[in-house]
Order: sequence, then C-alpha cells, then structure tokens
Amino acid sequence: MKNILYKSAFILTVSLFSLTVTAQKDSTLTRQVLLERDYNPTLQEASRINNTAAIYTPVIKSKELRYLSSVPQISVSNNRLGAAAPGEMGTNVDYSKKRGYLNLGAGNNSNLDGAAGYRIVNSDRDRLDLFGSHLSTSSSIDYIQKGYMYKDAKAKYSASKINLEYEHIFDPSILWIDASFYNTSFNYYGNPFMPQSSDPYPFDMNSRQNVDVFSVGAGIKSRDENGGLLKYVGSVSYQNFKTKYGTQVDDKGPKGGQLDVNANFYTDFGSDKTIGVKGWLMNQSFSGNAGYFPDSYHSLTSVTATPYIKFQGGNWDADLGVNVSAMMDVKNKFLFSPNVKAAIHFNERNTVYGEVTGGVNNNTYLDILQENRYINLWSRVEYSKTLYDAKVGFKSGALDGFEFDLFAGYKKTDKDHLFLYTHSGFDMTGVIKSWANVSTPIYANVGTGQVGGLIKTNLIPYTDLSAKLVAYFYNVKYTGSYSGVHPSFLDKNLEKKTWGRPTFTFELNADVKPIDKLLLSLNYMYAGGRKTFFVGNFATVSEVLKMKDINELNFKGEYQLTDWLSVNARLNNILFQKYELQYGYPLQGFNVLGGLNFKF
Repeated sequence: MKNILYKSAFILTVSLFSLTVTAQKDSTLTRQVLLERDYNPTLQEASRINNTAAIYTPVIKSKELRYLSSVPQISVSNNRLGAAAPGEMGTNVDYSKKRGYLNLGAGNNSNLDGAAGYRIVNSDRDRLDLFGSHLSTSSSIDYIQKGYMYKDAKAKYSASKINLEYEHIFDPSILWIDASFYNTSFNYYGNPFMPQSSDPYPFDMNSRQNVDVFSVGAGIKSRDENGGLLKYVGSVSYQNFKTKYGTQVDDKGPKGGQLDVNANFYTDFGSDKTIGVKGWLMNQSFSGNAGYFPDSYHSLTSVTATPYIKFQGGNWDADLGVNVSAMMDVKNKFLFSPNVKAAIHFNERNTVYGEVTGGVNNNTYLDILQENRYINLWSRVEYSKTLYDAKVGFKSGALDGFEFDLFAGYKKTDKDHLFLYTHSGFDMTGVIKSWANVSTPIYANVGTGQVGGLIKTNLIPYTDLSAKLVAYFYNVKYTGSYSGVHPSFLDKNLEKKTWGRPTFTFELNADVKPIDKLLLSLNYMYAGGRKTFFVGNFATVSEVLKMKDINELNFKGEYQLTDWLSVNARLNNILFQKYELQYGYPLQGFNVLGGLNFKF
C-alpha cells in the first residue's frame, strides 16, 4: 500500500510539472518573504479541504483557548498560548527597498528569539527565499503543587527551522517548490508528584528528547489571468521525522514519514456559480520497533473528496458540498460529513452567516507533537471524526470604526482525545525507569457548545482594540483508554469532564501608536474552569482537581530608529501568574526580553 501511495505521489508531482511546459512571460507578481509557512498541523483536515490553497499566503489561525492542552507557553517572541513553534514573530520587509531581515532577541531565563531571511532571487518571474528562525529557553521553574519531593525543575526547550522556497510564474500557472528542516528538543520536566518520604527513584528529568523533521514539497496553481475553462490548485509534500527516545531513555523513539497530497479542480458555471471537487490524501507510516506493544505504531491512510457548488447572489452567497472520507487503519471505515456555508448581507455592512462542516482529524504524530509534546509514547494517538461542526452568527460594521461579531455553535466529535497526567512505565524489574510526567490520552465522544462575541474598534485615538469572549459547555461520553491508563478513568462514577479544557475564555488586544515610529501593544488572556483527574502515590490516591486559571498580561513596545533598524522590548506575564497547560508543567513567570530588528 505504501509503495503504491508513494508512486502515485510521484506521478502526481510529474503531472504538476508537466502543466507548466507551455509557459510564457507575464507581468510582475510582487510577494513578500514569509518568515515561515504556517506550521501548525493541528488544523482539522476538513478545514484544509474547505479552503482553497493560497501560494505564499500565511494562514493566520486564532489561538482558541479551548485547545489549551496544546503546547507550553515558552515562546518568547510574543508569549501567547500555543505559540511555541518557531517563526511566530512577523516581520514585513518592503522589497522595493529591502531584500532581507535579521531579528535578534534575548532575555532572562536564557530566552533567545531570532529569525533571519533573504530573498536570493527577486525577478519578474522567479522568487527564491531562504529564511529560518530559532526559539529556546532554559529556566528554573517552581512547581505549583507543594508538599512533594521536588520543589522545582529546569525547563529546557528549543525549536529551530530553516526553509528554502522557490516560486516561478508561468503564463497559465504558478509553480512553487519548498524544503525545510525543523528540530525541536525538550526535557520532561513535569512534577513527578513523589511523596517527600520516597526514595530517590531514577526518574529522568534532564535528558532532552529530540525530534527532527525534514520536509519537501511542490505545488502548482492556475493563475487568475488564465482564461481556460478548468482552474486548479494542487500540492504534494513529504515529511520524514525521527525521535531520539521512546518511553524510556533506553528505547528508540518513533520514526517514519507523512505524505500529503491536495488538489482542487473547479470551473465557473454561468456568471454566478462555481462547481468543483477537492481532494486530500494523507498517509502516515512508521519504521523500526517503536512502541510498547506490537504494532502500536501502525500506519494510517486517510482520503477525502469534496464535490461542491458555490452560488453568488446580489446580497448573498452559499457553498454547498459534502465530505466523503475513507480511513484505512486497523479497521477500514467511511465518514460522510457536511460542508455547507451560507451568508446573507444587508445594508452593505451587516451579515448573517451559518455553516455546518465536518471531517476527519488524523491526529498524526506531527499533529500531536505540536499539540502536546509531553505525550506518552507507548502508542500513537488514534484519529477522531468530527460528525458536524455547526456555527451561526451575526456580524456588523454599521458604525464606522466599530465592528462586532456574535456567534454560537455546537460540534460533535467521536473518539476525541483528552490528556491526563501519568508516569510512562516501569522496567522488567519493577523499577521506575522512565519520564517522570507524561500526558496520557483517554478517548471520548465529545460535544462542544460555544456562545461568544468579538468586537474591534479604532474609535479610541491612535488605538486599535479587539476583544473576544467565549463560554463553552460540554457533553462527554468515554469510549476507551490509551494502553496503561488506570481503569478508574473509565469508571461510570467518574466525573465526566473534558480534562484540561476551559469553560470560559477572554482575550483583549490593543495596539497604540502615539507617534509614527512607536508602537505599543498590550495583550491580556484569561481562561477558567479547567479540571484534571489526578492519580497519585502510585495509584493509591485519585481525585478530580481544579487547575489554576490562566490570567496573563503581556506588553510590547517597538521603536523604529531608521528605515533599516528598530528596537523592541517585551514584558511577559506582568501579573506574575503561575499556571499550567499540562498538569505538573508550570510555565514561565514574569520575564523580560529585548531585541533588534534589521532590514537590509
């Protein structure tokens, strides 16, 4: 099966290149270098299909706090939740004057933040960009929970990525090729929750896990100027990954590859309709003997096709489609899910909208690495199915300088995963010889409802202000457990909770520009109502615990000294709050970072 998939991908790549043979010259296409292509595989696969791919256009995804079980907040570039991947800080380079940039930042806790890039080729037809980024920290952090053997730990983390991207403009299409290398390393510094009277068991809290990811890809898109009947966009990519350690330091970690193929073919039908079909294929395979049980890292192939039709009226628009998905796993399964969106516009500034989508969440190894790097490596996390994700809302910009969006929705996902604290295991003699604290998933059918609102305004002089408030409610039914999870996790009397996910979130962002060269930014975040199920003292104690609320305030100032040099300073976690995303893993407290930005 794997060989067939790889051969198919090769044939598709050759086909993509063959579409450009008859290329001729055309006008200039001006684009800016991106610090990094969007590297966040946690996006639901249905969303990838529901959106037409864009070339060299980064997808800016909101960091919804209901996914606070993502990655620890040790990013120093903007210190936002889930922003631990490299390249989070954005730098716009004016390529009429400048072709490169260099950003350098450093602060306490050994925080380093840097990025660099250069447009090597910048002609009417060709773009060749080389860029990279780095984030790292090594800080002593006090545990929130008191009365245990360990009071603090050294939290170590780094993430580096280097990219090479090429784009060529033909008459009928645009071709791009890219390659990248990503490395991340970290230690499992989470609280092992050992009683003070315990002997010093050999938990490993110092060794750094290491993951390397090498990626290559290519794609092609028909140009808007192309007068042909059939329009298209397609891409193929392959990511090879290798992990240093498994469940113990003596074990080999998971390694393998992930193949992704995307395609969208469409054509105009009359003056107000578009018909087409989108397709997406993912194959994840593993090599070696990773995992604690036989075939615990079995392969997965997921294929989705979405036929659709789009309507465009005078004051309304609608997208009608259906996702047809097939999952080739231990058992082969199919899923039919909706893909429907509609909006009505009135008075030119008001919109009532609604959508119902769904699809497969593959939860690949690279997905989970970004969602929660401290995962127990006994086995891979299974895929889940979003049966439907419905949302309705009303947004308005009737008042100049003021916009708002009111929305509500409900999503139903089968076999969703929820993370809980555990140890990773024992050796054959019964002695603990593993990571002290890892996250172990249990599976549940989860219904998630949300009600919220968003406002944006620039009515305050020199200020852009936005705020978002969301309340969540859940319906949970446990369906299974990860290997090694304590049986009481699934007991019918266990409190049914979406462990680690909040019931209320609020975010406030303000950018103030009192003078042309000075920009001041303020960010505040709150998330409450999170709980976890704790099993301590070697499974002799178990209880439901309330996790500390997230309550964080960050400040940044940047001053433009010249057209090629600016300075910035960042004050993160000004309220000196202590909280965790994964239980036992406290994040940095107050920290300061300063830096220089060069354009050349």
